[in-house]
Amino acid sequence: MKTLLITLLIFSFGCIKKNQVETASVAANPTDVVRTFVELSAASKTPEDKKKLLVSCGGELKRAFERMSDEEFKLIYLSGQLRVEKLEIIKTDIQNDSALIHYRVIVENNQGTETTKETNEREVQLKKTDSGWVIDAIRLKGTDQLAFTRGMMF
Repeated sequence: MKTLLITLLIFSFGCIKKNQVETASVAANPTDVVRTFVELSAASKTPEDKKKLLVSCGGELKRAFERMSDEEFKLIYLSGQLRVEKLEIIKTDIQNDSALIHYRVIVENNQGTETTKETNEREVQLKKTDSGWVIDAIRLKGTDQLAFTRGMMF
């Protein structure tokens, strides 16, 4: 279970419009799916937001969300001690019904005794379904400064 939860993401991205986050529908563009997922991950306020995140997920990521208890979701997503300062899409590769999005994120972490900033890179694999693009997997990329346990990675 921990291995699956480690692939989950909790971010924020300030440039996405609020209504995109609230609807959390599957977008037509793979980059928009990633940005929306990142924003909603950090903006989550209640356990009900888990259902909104689930809409953007497929494969192992979807199974991890489905198996996640409400308590685990609260611990991972509702702590509010992390803030994304910047999300930069580095590369987008779309091939028919699959896509790979490589991005860099700068995170402000208020979890310890001192506020820190970490820069990390992720690669998101997406698949196109009948309803649109969904996130299938999230992997470490580049030289990450930090990887949290208890289900979140930055």
